[in-house]
Amino acid sequence: MSPEAARGTGETVLALIRAEAVRYGVDLPDLGWGNGQFEQQRDPASGDEALIARWKCGGRKVELTLRPDGHVYGECDLLVDHPQRPKFWMDTLSVWGLPPAIKFEPNLIAKPD
Repeated sequence: MSPEAARGTGETVLALIRAEAVRYGVDLPDLGWGNGQFEQQRDPASGDEALIARWKCGGRKVELTLRPDGHVYGECDLLVDHPQRPKFWMDTLSVWGLPPAIKFEPNLIAKPD
């Protein structure tokens, strides 16, 4: 899968990631398809080519894997305090699903005592 072929799906997912990150107080203004770094990766089980896309946005990293069947998996750095749980940081935001039905889950890390 080429970056050009994945552009529509990728832009949809990036818009959803930006909106979800804002919910946690994280702004990702430079997260755009045209700013990504892309590489192909062959799935060892299926033999299909997937597209790996990476961005750096103000010290945060975002990575997406776009599979030929349309599924997307990835992570976005949040690196912020949890708004309701003061003893935790939200480290990353996990992203997965078949667009436009993308699911998100922040990954928490306990702060040291």
